[in-house]
Amino acid sequence: MKILAKVLKFTKAPAYRRLDHAPNPLKLKIVLALLQWGIIIGITVGIFNQWLIGLLKIDLGEHAIETFLQNYSIVPLFLMAVIIAPAVEEILFRGPLIWFKNKKYFKYCFYASVLLFAAVHMTNFEMTREVYYIAPFLVAPQLILGVFLGYVRVKLGLQWSICLHAMYNGILVIPILLYKLLNFPLE
Repeated sequence: MKILAKVLKFTKAPAYRRLDHAPNPLKLKIVLALLQWGIIIGITVGIFNQWLIGLLKIDLGEHAIETFLQNYSIVPLFLMAVIIAPAVEEILFRGPLIWFKNKKYFKYCFYASVLLFAAVHMTNFEMTREVYYIAPFLVAPQLILGVFLGYVRVKLGLQWSICLHAMYNGILVIPILLYKLLNFPLE
């Protein structure tokens, strides 16, 4: 819980102050703690979202992961989800934060990176009017993860945010890929 308090404090007033003095084992401990919290919060929000979607009788349509599962084999799916997407997304969304590190408006750049990261993940859904209405709930895990990734990027460096992102995606995607590998139906 201590790490969540630090992230919350940082989120209230983001400033570009690195923890350069921190040894790698401490950096890894921070990343693993945020990974754990990200998974716990993400699954909790996901369960709530499923309840809400059921309650409101909303059809989300086909999720992007379903399309990828139909069109690609295990290895390309793994590479895209666990290697390529984390690297590209971190470079695009959190890499540029360094350009604004000494600016008075850094916090707005930080917030924008979080919001853009979440917004991009709306493309995983078929965009209907109902989906727009519940969009904040659907991308809440990415909003939270975006804050965690931004914190790690600022405090520890871009390579650590890529690592956190890759581990997060891996934990979520590898079980799905194992189901596909073992030819279990996903429905």
